[in-house]
Amino acid sequence: MNDHQMTPNREHDMTDTATTTPFTEPGTWVLEPKGRKAIVLRKGQTMTITDLEGQQVMDFIASMVDDPVERLSAMFTRVSNGMWDLKEGYTIYSDKCRPMFKVVADDNGIHNMTGGYCSKYSNSIRYGVEETWGCLDNLVGDWQELGLDETAINPDQCISLFMNIHHHADGRMEIVEPTTKPGDKIVLEALDDVYVGLSNCPEEHNPCNAFHVTPMEVTVA
Repeated sequence: MNDHQMTPNREHDMTDTATTTPFTEPGTWVLEPKGRKAIVLRKGQTMTITDLEGQQVMDFIASMVDDPVERLSAMFTRVSNGMWDLKEGYTIYSDKCRPMFKVVADDNGIHNMTGGYCSKYSNSIRYGVEETWGCLDNLVGDWQELGLDETAINPDQCISLFMNIHHHADGRMEIVEPTTKPGDKIVLEALDDVYVGLSNCPEEHNPCNAFHVTPMEVTVA
């Protein structure tokens, strides 16, 4: 499998003279099913994730450019916002509680904030299948492309956009099909310079992608 599965419409990198960090220029890319994308955002840039056909999940991780060890935290984001889900106007925080992103628009409002990503390890124990391609493989590819330490990726660093999980009164957690319609999107504004890894979720062993993986669109502006 080609872990660079994506169709670029326009992509160039530029170098910030102060930080020597390559930032991603504005553009739009279509990520094929099971594809990935590595991005570096400047403070103030926006990233729009659009579900082109509906019912598809996009996992994403992030770290600070000035200190890549400081990473997105789903837990601190939940605690700081007092909600399980992201909503328009909410802030995504790092594990040092620094603001990383603002949700400036959200057509759906349902996202998995428990942390984690699909992987060959979780699929083995949950579904009895071996050597499956998962979001972790894509995210590792993103971090390697950015020159970052892929061994530092951890589940709390990940938010699964559009993933629909029901939290039952008896304590059960159930993955159900996403409710996104074709064209639904979420727009995140970078509140600092950030590295971003994206994985168009490959999972086909549970309903998280309605058992049919489809393309997603990413726009940086």
